[in-house]
Amino acid sequence: MNKLRFNIVKLLFVSLIAMFSGMAMSGCSDDEEVSQSQYGYVQFKLYKEASYNEEGAAQSAASRASIDKLSEAQKIEVEMRYNGISITQTLVLNAYNDENAEYGLRSDKLQLLVGDYRVIGYKIYNKMDEVIDGVSADPDEMFTVVPSGLTVKDLTIDSQARGSVKFKLEKQLPDVNTQSRASDNEGYLFSNIQLATIQVQNTFTQMTYIFEKLNARYEEEYELNDPDSENNKYKDHGVAYCDSAVWLPAGDYKVISYTVYSKSGVTETELETQAVSGETFTVKDNELTEYAIVPVLVSKTAENIKDYLALKEIWDKMGGKNWSYYGATYPQGTNWNFNKDIDMWGDQPGVTLDGNGRITSLTLAGFGASGELPDAIGQLTELRILALGSHDETYGGMLFGPNGIQPNMSDDKRNEMRMEYKQHFLDRDVRANMSDMLQWTINNYSSPNNKIKKYSSISKKDTQIGVVTNKITGVSKAVMRLKNLQQFYLANSPITYDKICTNWTDPNSDYAQQYAKENLSWSNMTNLTDVEIYNCINLTRVPLDMVGNLPELQLLNIACNQNITGEQLRADWSKLCDMPAGPRLQILYMGYNNLEEFPDDAQLHKMVKFKMLDCTTNKIHTLHSFGTDIKLSTLYLDNNKITSIPDNFCAFTNEVETLGFSYNELTEVPNIFNAKSIYIMNSVDFSHNKITGFAGGDDNFKGINAYTVSLAYNKLKNFPKALFKSGSPIKTLDLSANELTEVKEGEMQGSNAYLLETIDLRFNKLTKLCDDFRATNIPYLTGIDLSYNSFSEVPPQPLNCSELKAFAIRYQRDEKGNRTLRDWPVGITQCPSLIQLQIGSNDIRKVDETITPYIWILDIKDNPNISIDLSGVCSAIQAGMYLLFYDKTQDIRGCDILGIER
Repeated sequence: MNKLRFNIVKLLFVSLIAMFSGMAMSGCSDDEEVSQSQYGYVQFKLYKEASYNEEGAAQSAASRASIDKLSEAQKIEVEMRYNGISITQTLVLNAYNDENAEYGLRSDKLQLLVGDYRVIGYKIYNKMDEVIDGVSADPDEMFTVVPSGLTVKDLTIDSQARGSVKFKLEKQLPDVNTQSRASDNEGYLFSNIQLATIQVQNTFTQMTYIFEKLNARYEEEYELNDPDSENNKYKDHGVAYCDSAVWLPAGDYKVISYTVYSKSGVTETELETQAVSGETFTVKDNELTEYAIVPVLVSKTAENIKDYLALKEIWDKMGGKNWSYYGATYPQGTNWNFNKDIDMWGDQPGVTLDGNGRITSLTLAGFGASGELPDAIGQLTELRILALGSHDETYGGMLFGPNGIQPNMSDDKRNEMRMEYKQHFLDRDVRANMSDMLQWTINNYSSPNNKIKKYSSISKKDTQIGVVTNKITGVSKAVMRLKNLQQFYLANSPITYDKICTNWTDPNSDYAQQYAKENLSWSNMTNLTDVEIYNCINLTRVPLDMVGNLPELQLLNIACNQNITGEQLRADWSKLCDMPAGPRLQILYMGYNNLEEFPDDAQLHKMVKFKMLDCTTNKIHTLHSFGTDIKLSTLYLDNNKITSIPDNFCAFTNEVETLGFSYNELTEVPNIFNAKSIYIMNSVDFSHNKITGFAGGDDNFKGINAYTVSLAYNKLKNFPKALFKSGSPIKTLDLSANELTEVKEGEMQGSNAYLLETIDLRFNKLTKLCDDFRATNIPYLTGIDLSYNSFSEVPPQPLNCSELKAFAIRYQRDEKGNRTLRDWPVGITQCPSLIQLQIGSNDIRKVDETITPYIWILDIKDNPNISIDLSGVCSAIQAGMYLLFYDKTQDIRGCDILGIER
């Protein structure tokens, strides 16, 4: 129907409108006024023809529309006929946004006289006020304006039919039993996809559309796999959703390519670009298509997928179906699960992946693996950590946990983890053997850094020596392909030395055939610095072909291999010194073995970087010297049969915490230290030996540059004046359980005697102290324990020390067991800083001194003849501010709350 213009009619219409407006505003009379009820409103809604009828949709999909997007329409000019009069009005078109515009546009409201109107035609204008389309209406295109109401009239236009679509990234998995497409990439984790650029093609017009970097959301879903299987009923399946809807012209499409990205902060990294041929999906006008599938190809030859196939073979070959985790890092009974997409096979307990999905850490410790580690291990070329058991499987199982050993650790973290064995099995605070009172004094009246550390002792839940936790009998030499390997652990196993990385597990395996021509050598393993071969019950020698040829070996733990004879262990250590690893080795854990003698001096001198040695609980009777050019920071020789230590045994660094020589057969304190050294050690322990004196005598002994020295449980008959005469900077001295009878004047004098703070003299035969114990010589003394001696009176010398907090003189007996201490030390309550007094288990009689609350910890228990008045401290006792150890049968007066039996 042709559109007509009637300019004259327009002028008449304008005149009528003006006349009506004048009448409405004049208010002359009710007879002249036109009632508002004679008006109504109309609003036009503009839709795409395709949204109105299926015929239009089919036509729009097959032909070019006059308008590409409905949002291009900004104004509409409508021509109407009313009672023979033609009316034309231009109105603004509105929508919330361009996307909503595809569902229709609304015009501004237009006020008209009530009645019937016929739409003659309408024009569409763009934002430049240019006509972009014109439509002649059908003869029956009518609408009615009702009084004071709003009439909505729908109009249509030939605009391109459009719909929206969301995408779903689904993996197209390879058949592991067939060949797959070639790939030269490392692969990546599907879960790392965070952005996706997707290209689609219209199957009819062949036009392509690209949607850049849509956000992707990863989810794991479950799909029915085997309804009749209890364990494999469902299968894990990973997908990624692009929740942003994008618009496309109506039609049939397929995905033809994609690019996926990972994102960290603002950094975007392309993972893969791949051409594909996706399934056809249909876009309908103004409808949302959920979810069009983007097939993400997973290549069997991508390195990460090859890693996972190797992982599956390791699990199969090492009895994986029977694994059951028993450590603390994962839930009890945990096993690996391969009932999921192949690219998710790397997500297993004990397995760590890098950003490309390559395996960087493999920990079988705690699962109970059996058999031989197969040749497939050679595929894991990005592996940094390989643990086939470890020293902490049962006591903690946290060595490889979230806060434990990780791939590519910092140097500080690596050094921390190297000390983990030391901290759990070797470290102890020598001061923990002192009396409870002295420990209390140290913990409460010294700096926080000086408090006594409480180390957990070995318990029955720890893996006992000779007990295996797995049945691993061999390791493939394919391990030599792992040039990124940094740490290797093998423990609690029945393996023999000749099965550790010496041969292929199966020479006919695909892996062995593939690697057969490679030049495999330990000399290429320059990143492998830490090796543990621990508690392997059938090991009869150290596998030197492996560890000895590592060019950068720094830590070797071969503790608890008690089937290696002492002679063989000495020979292996001696040979190691001549191999590439010897001069590089820094830490050697060799405790709980059968070593009897160190290698010769000449061999030990070759260990030029050696820092730490643990030979705890061996059978060592003869030591040889490292020489003073080698400085040790840690040395444990406890629980052996050592009778002497060479003077030039070694030197020490400024990092020494504890040197342990306890439980040996030493008769002299070795002259291997120097009190004048600028480096002061934390503690040196010579307890539980047979020491009677000092090498070099009192005049030539060079002293011990340590804060704590323990000579407890030895055979000293004379006070060790060599320690003080040499200027040893000792703060804590333990001389308990010796044979001391007296301390002579001058024996405790020296340039650094004033540093002494704590001394334990229990379990000796002392009868008196000299004036060396006065404040003029040891002004900072805070605690002294004289219990279990033979004093007949309380020695007054230490009591004037202004810093003295605790004094004990319990259980004084003569040779016949008679109680020797009877008199209360009058005036002791006036000691300037004394807080705790232990004088129990004696024969104290009448106490004529008024007891004050300045001493608020008092032990008078087991003094059967004591008579004491505690009225001065009864209120403090009642308030819980005074700690009294007593017997209810004692004669204690002035404090009825004690419940004394009269």
